[in-house]
Amino acid sequence: MSTIAALATAPFRAAIGVIRMSGPDAFSIAGQVLRYANGCLIEEGQKRNVSFARIADGDEIIDECVVCAFRGPHSYTGEDTVEFSCHGGVYLLDRVLRLLFARGARQAEGGEFTKRAFLNGKSDLTRAEGVMDLIDSEYAASARIAMSELDGTVGKVILEIRDGLLGIASKLLAYVDYPDDEIGEVSTDEIQALLENSIRSVASLCDSYCTGRILKEGVKTALCGRPNVGKSSLMNLFSGTDRSIVTEIAGTTRDTVEDTVVFGDVKLTLTDTAGIRDTDDRVEKIGVSRARKEMEKAELIFCVFSPDLTAEDEKLADEALQCQGKTVFLFNKSDLLPQNPLPKWADKAPHFSVSAKTGEGMDAVAKFVKSLFSAELSGGSAVISNGRQYQCLCRVQRALRRARENLSLTPDVIVSDLEEAIAAVGEITGETVSEQVIHEIFSRFCVGK
Repeated sequence: MSTIAALATAPFRAAIGVIRMSGPDAFSIAGQVLRYANGCLIEEGQKRNVSFARIADGDEIIDECVVCAFRGPHSYTGEDTVEFSCHGGVYLLDRVLRLLFARGARQAEGGEFTKRAFLNGKSDLTRAEGVMDLIDSEYAASARIAMSELDGTVGKVILEIRDGLLGIASKLLAYVDYPDDEIGEVSTDEIQALLENSIRSVASLCDSYCTGRILKEGVKTALCGRPNVGKSSLMNLFSGTDRSIVTEIAGTTRDTVEDTVVFGDVKLTLTDTAGIRDTDDRVEKIGVSRARKEMEKAELIFCVFSPDLTAEDEKLADEALQCQGKTVFLFNKSDLLPQNPLPKWADKAPHFSVSAKTGEGMDAVAKFVKSLFSAELSGGSAVISNGRQYQCLCRVQRALRRARENLSLTPDVIVSDLEEAIAAVGEITGETVSEQVIHEIFSRFCVGK
């Protein structure tokens, strides 16, 4: 492989900027540009070394840096690797990179360092995808999910499933290939018990995807209600900024307004909708129609009401409860009429008295939302949040269920189903994945990772 180099930190002015170089010529290229008062890049036989040096372009000293050298395979990529911690000037870092390119390195592609780690057996695909998910994490819960991939928790469970399937297949193959030997026929009950155990393990991972996806991508949330109940004020309270226009005029919001917020340690993709009411205004009708569509596809519905309750409010509450998402009633403007009793229909859903003006009651709402969606990941928890991995697991599940249905048939039929399941498991870890899939996965990584 060629020797690659790239900026591993953000391309902005900062105190420190890190340049990473990896490949067969990493040490020799570094040796051409580094100047030591004493010491060296790495001693013969050393696995890794940290040193202080100057970077020179010919006779000109252009920077001082801390240099970390890792001898392969004792590095992130499994290759000889050098990392330069330079001063973080944009011009300076660009000059150092150009200097390395001039000495024989080439610009790394997006994700190429992690791709090399995978190809060199330093990481499987679940851990590699965990790297990107951790970088993309926006809050604590999504970071915990990514860390369970990166530290190998997910990969370990996947490998246990694979080993279980290989065990079943080997028992059947031994009987099929050597029927005259004293292996003995494998009982249907034994194979069924082993299959059921594998099916349960796969189903558990598949079931975790709902939680994992929500924590990674966010809960699609709709703010719905009649005009002037305070939806837009609540939207601004959630966002911490004036995302929606707020006036005393009914029907101010005529289209959807969206924002992403972290609320109760859960990421919400929040949509403020037009006030739902009967209207002859053609434009407002379109807004009401869009509001209903957002409510129908939302995973969480905040149904907002003001103290002046009407029959339309109860009708809207029932409409929200018919939707697929979890519905929460927010009785807004508690600062105006805190003693106002709630209607009997409020008990049809979790409900809270809140004030968009003062924030009163929102802490209780946040705790409730967290209880609905936020998974507290304890040590050893395996949660799938990656769509590619989930699709592979669904294929494993289908193949195993088919194998269970085929127990009355000849062993070679069951083995064929098991081989399909094992191949799908291999795609998750990268053992049987195609070059095209590998390229697609790592192309989403940032340059320098």
